[in-house]
Amino acid sequence: MHTPSEKFDVIIAGAGPAGSTCALALKDAGLKVVVVEKSSFPRDKVCGDAIPGRAVKILKSIDPEYGIAMRSLAEKYETRSTALHYDRRQLIINWAGEAYTSPRIHFDNFLFGLMQRHAGATIITGDSPQQLIRSDGDVVLSLASGRRLQSPLIIGADGAHSFVGRSFCSHAIARDHHVASVRAYYSGVQGLDENTNEVYFDKRYLPSYLWVFPIPGGLANVGFGMLSAEIVRRKINIKQAFYAFINNVPALREKFSTARQEGSLEGFGLPLGSLKVQMSGDNFMLAGDAASLIDPITGEGIGNAMLSGKLAAERAIRCHGVGDFAASFMGNYDAAIDGALGSELKARYKAQRLLFRFPFLLDAIFTAGQNKFLRQMMQQGL
Repeated sequence: MHTPSEKFDVIIAGAGPAGSTCALALKDAGLKVVVVEKSSFPRDKVCGDAIPGRAVKILKSIDPEYGIAMRSLAEKYETRSTALHYDRRQLIINWAGEAYTSPRIHFDNFLFGLMQRHAGATIITGDSPQQLIRSDGDVVLSLASGRRLQSPLIIGADGAHSFVGRSFCSHAIARDHHVASVRAYYSGVQGLDENTNEVYFDKRYLPSYLWVFPIPGGLANVGFGMLSAEIVRRKINIKQAFYAFINNVPALREKFSTARQEGSLEGFGLPLGSLKVQMSGDNFMLAGDAASLIDPITGEGIGNAMLSGKLAAERAIRCHGVGDFAASFMGNYDAAIDGALGSELKARYKAQRLLFRFPFLLDAIFTAGQNKFLRQMMQQGL
């Protein structure tokens, strides 16, 4: 005998940046919303921990007060510049807008707290999805606890291995559009400026890079990633490559000479926005990493995830307004994502491929970066 279903207007699977933003954007829509998260907060996520200006802008666009609340992160985590290093040369990019380097356990918990206080949604944490089916024009989500949630619409904001995505469409890993990355925290890294992120390139691994992102308290988030296709083709062990990168670049070798790794080297995958995937269908939309929206050049996904969460909320409101949850109407969400991010992601992918095929272009970029006017143009494009 089935447990009776609890009925909602919208189910949001996942309470990370995409899911929390989506719930916040639905706060005044008059809809009954439930957010389901398999973990309990605060929870960590393996990531580079960079929070871009786009994330701040999205929060402000939903409610200016959220942008003010985000300033609470500024004292500890604000990033003012990025130092790019290549072949003993350095290029400094100064950021005009707000950006942060915050451990995900803190940033995600900040967003989750905003959602708890302001979204007016039912929030279920520590309960994993077990089954997702369509029934009588709705979807029914069964949880490990035995609860059953029913709604005409579910938004899958549940990460790169989205349960919603696996249930309703096929997103096999495309190695040419997927990055395998590793990350560890270090203490004792020399010469760090807490407000400046550092990025290092090495000819052996172009267009990949190793990042060193300082975190107040003497820690640094250090990571490295490569296209999965290249890892397979060159038979690279990504964890070995991480340590080899540090040892082979003189500036890094010196910087890490007295450093200590804190905890293990963790792996994670990045589905790039260079591959157009199915993001919606009958009764569902996908947001964030579930929709493969990660920047092909920087590997950053939080800003795009939050933007997609807001756009999913806007489409959900329209769906309820006309009572249409069919794939044909839901496809306007895909069009909205493409309109907001499509050109940018295509351009970033082309740049990535050019750097891969013609690595000498990186020399040209560093040469051009010495010109103040050209550097400003480059800064605007990043």
